[in-house]
Amino acid sequence: MINAYILIAMQPGDSEKAIAEMRKIEKIAKISVVAGDYDIVVRAQVDNLEELLKVTDKIQLIPGIRKTTTQVIEKELAL
Repeated sequence: MINAYILIAMQPGDSEKAIAEMRKIEKIAKISVVAGDYDIVVRAQVDNLEELLKVTDKIQLIPGIRKTTTQVIEKELAL
């Protein structure tokens, strides 16, 4: 399984509609609204990189999305 964070920059005022659309996308495990350079961080859990590409493509087609950056998780450490 591949886990990745997809960082999303939104147009102002479009977050609620975009989140509603993201909830419909399979393979999205979590959606977080954040402060900073990005507005939303999505955690995707996919079986392969091709599935990750499909998830990011679907996100990029949502109205109000300005930019996405995908970070594949190589290793997670428990504290």
